[in-house]
Amino acid sequence: MELRDLEAFSAAARFGHFGQAAENRFMSQSALSRAIGRLEDELGVPLFDRVGRTVRLNRYGEIFRARVEEAFKALDTGWSEITDAVDPNRGIVTMAFIPSVGPILVPRLLREFRRTHANVRFQLSQGGAGSVVGMLQDGSVDLCLTAPDPQVPGVEWVPLWKEPMILAVPEDHRLATADTVQLADLAEVPVVTLKRGFGIRQITDELFEEVGVTPTIVFEAADVPTVRGLVAAGLGVAVLPPSPDTHQVGLPIEVPISDVDASRVVGVARVTSRYMPAAAHAFLEHVISMAETPRS
Repeated sequence: MELRDLEAFSAAARFGHFGQAAENRFMSQSALSRAIGRLEDELGVPLFDRVGRTVRLNRYGEIFRARVEEAFKALDTGWSEITDAVDPNRGIVTMAFIPSVGPILVPRLLREFRRTHANVRFQLSQGGAGSVVGMLQDGSVDLCLTAPDPQVPGVEWVPLWKEPMILAVPEDHRLATADTVQLADLAEVPVVTLKRGFGIRQITDELFEEVGVTPTIVFEAADVPTVRGLVAAGLGVAVLPPSPDTHQVGLPIEVPISDVDASRVVGVARVTSRYMPAAAHAFLEHVISMAETPRS
């Protein structure tokens, strides 16, 4: 079944006249008749009733016409989607990111990008480091912002920003007035952290392992605000990135860590072997270029 035969059929159904349909399709009337005949032979039923010099769809033709129109609409949609996919100023960027970069970094990246790519749409997802890398691997997203480096075969991770990790402590904690703190001194101190699968949890575990301390974990949360809140309530201390907000009464005190290189690097990841739409590629280049701009 050829596309040109379907187009001839659609024109004949629309005009109700083979001659007018042939003229519309820039073909001879005999060529159009042969196209209709091929379809009828293939389907095994007539599609038109001939009435004098005009033609009219019969019940088989009406059924077939509905499906042909659906097919043409699907083709048009596919054409539009492909056109958008190869146009860096249109289309959709699918991206996942870890929660801790959601309040400041992601909005900043999107705001700056949309100044020059206003017609690009975004489909965003959020989750722990393991979750967002999983979305990237299974093709749910084109890009993900995560920390630390997932070190997964086939996934390219480009480092963007390095930021310190601090120790968050309650306002009335003995370390709240300290200039710095050493993780090696926290062997008996209750620790609040994130669940396994989050990048911050991985970094926390690695830092304590580096100083030879097994932390006394009293709670594993599913998000950073809960960790901060429980620290403020006095449940324990936590290794976290700095808060994007200025300190307020009732919030944890942030103390620099001095005995290890307590930091994390946020990067952008992609699957190297997978085709990336033009809009997503443009956004990737934008993100990398923004890494050279100081964060605010």
